[in-house]
Amino acid sequence: MSAMNRPEIIFDSVSSLARKIQEKELTCQEVTRAFLSQIDRFNDTINAISDLRNHDDIIEEAEEKDRLLGQGKILGPLHGIPMTVKDGFCVEGLISSNGNPKLTKNIPDYDATLIKRLKASGAIIIGKSNIAFLALDWQTNNAWFGRTNNPYDPERMVGGSSGGSAAALAAGFTPLELGTDAGGSIRVPAHCCGVYGIRTTEFALPNRGNMVVPKLPKLGRYMVANGGMARNIKDLILLTQVLWEGDIEHTENPPVPFRQVPLQDGEKIKIAFSMNLEDQELSKAYSQVYLSFINRIRTAFSAVTETKPSYDGNELTLLWGRLAGFDFAAALKGIPFKSFIAKTILKLKYNHSLWAKSMGLGAGSNAHDYAKSLDEKDRLADQFNAFFEEYDIWITPVAMSEAFKHHKTGKPLTIDGKKVSYADCFIPYNFPTTVPGHPIVVIPIGRTEAGIPVGVQVHGKRWQDFRLLQIAERLEPFTEGFQIPPLMSKVAND
Repeated sequence: MSAMNRPEIIFDSVSSLARKIQEKELTCQEVTRAFLSQIDRFNDTINAISDLRNHDDIIEEAEEKDRLLGQGKILGPLHGIPMTVKDGFCVEGLISSNGNPKLTKNIPDYDATLIKRLKASGAIIIGKSNIAFLALDWQTNNAWFGRTNNPYDPERMVGGSSGGSAAALAAGFTPLELGTDAGGSIRVPAHCCGVYGIRTTEFALPNRGNMVVPKLPKLGRYMVANGGMARNIKDLILLTQVLWEGDIEHTENPPVPFRQVPLQDGEKIKIAFSMNLEDQELSKAYSQVYLSFINRIRTAFSAVTETKPSYDGNELTLLWGRLAGFDFAAALKGIPFKSFIAKTILKLKYNHSLWAKSMGLGAGSNAHDYAKSLDEKDRLADQFNAFFEEYDIWITPVAMSEAFKHHKTGKPLTIDGKKVSYADCFIPYNFPTTVPGHPIVVIPIGRTEAGIPVGVQVHGKRWQDFRLLQIAERLEPFTEGFQIPPLMSKVAND
């Protein structure tokens, strides 16, 4: 079997691949060619990769990594590991559309800060993954790159806006990914595609060079958090450390050590969980897998309690919209009636009155209103922080259901015979918990009877991302973990 058709390469862990490269069991070229072959073979079906570097240039970089190894030089823990990143991150020479139809030919001549850190660690950035329209949807589809399909069932959605990232991981196009989350954009795709992801503590990772709109000031300074995606917790820890511990270039990111407050061997953890949020009943298929997981951890851990932080979901959704709407208005420089435009666009596209109202309020905010919103955000962050003084983690669902069939954005869904607002399938599980800024890890817990993966959110205390990942690693044995999609199992039989 050639290196290009070896599933033990494309679905191997990063820590294993890195070891094999450094011990010269595999060359960087072999590993890179294997992932490129998988993309060539399946991307027409999945459509996760939106832009890919020239093959020859990629292989030339892999050859250079091999030459360095021959000289005894290892750039870092990701030396020779090929990977893709979300469309919104600036990568020199690749399209950064940000999901914006006006930026489909936007090719930056520089790298985002996190891309620099990945390259410095030895990673080979081979391409970009698809993004939702305006990075503002839980399905990944746009008119220029097209629709991304779920590797477990191409008739189903992949989540959004980092949907291409999650699908690329599940399909074996990349062993690692880099995403962004402001309202579930890492969490929902990880859930839908059966992979792992982390929305890091707000301000932990630099956002320079992400979602850049030429000629506009930097937007999304609050609530937007970057994070890695992987196919197991150990790889996610490795990736997060690389992203966290690079050279400090920007003063807006506090120099907080990644491995502070580590989980000690044998340390008991207190677990809180919720069966649903805002009385949004889970689909029967998702609920069955979720309840089974909760029962397993109840058996394994002594302190598991059904409880949650004290907050009003609608109030936090309004606050999310007031903050995001203020940024939206800044992007409409020179255009009048910003509040009306924001409210109308959201109402027409997503058919969700509360979200539309909140975005309209935010777009019409003055400086005093915005400052009050930030005060409220700080208060809520303290409130959640106090909850995590009592409980180490809080486990919640990621959405109302597993990945559903491709669906018109904003059109009501039918879940178990009941009509459900499209946005309500996601908002209660993601918008309110974005606002406090704490870290959230998504882990896959199992598959429905139809074979569709589902995950859970594991919330933790601000600035304790490493500890949260360690706790998620303790939970991992009680899950199925990542499972190769049947469509991709063809690789093993060829």
